[in-house]
Amino acid sequence: MKMRMICLLFILLIPGSLFAYDQADFDRIVDFSLTLKELNQLPAAEIPAFMARGKLLLLNGTVAGIRFIDNSEENFQVAVELVSGEWLGLEDVRSYRCTVLFRGSRFFPLFPRRAPRNPEQDFVSANDRILVAASALDKITTDGGEIIWLLEGLHVRRLR
Repeated sequence: MKMRMICLLFILLIPGSLFAYDQADFDRIVDFSLTLKELNQLPAAEIPAFMARGKLLLLNGTVAGIRFIDNSEENFQVAVELVSGEWLGLEDVRSYRCTVLFRGSRFFPLFPRRAPRNPEQDFVSANDRILVAASALDKITTDGGEIIWLLEGLHVRRLR
């Protein structure tokens, strides 16, 4: 009887301790402090160290545009232009942007070509505010000559 109680106690306690995460664990894999503004203003000398850390980023912003690269469900790829900004005084606005690349069939229902009449689930469209979990891939030059970050989107959620 005593042996059964000990076994039962181990069965109940071990799984909880295996999945207990604390702030240090979170901080090892996610850079929660970095904003889109700070990402865009990262000095060139710090970029190699930033990339080497390989931490995930949690960024929020507004969808300025969606470009469908491959619209087939099996090879789905979409590039989302994420923008945030700030007022400088009363008349000037500074914007910060990046491109987030979402790949895979799991993103197919989240980015429809046209908004459904009766949506059964959330979807992302232009002008939506979103929260993105992503990893940094590289800095790229846009068609307009602007240098921005290209991120690999891992998760996305529409903010209401």
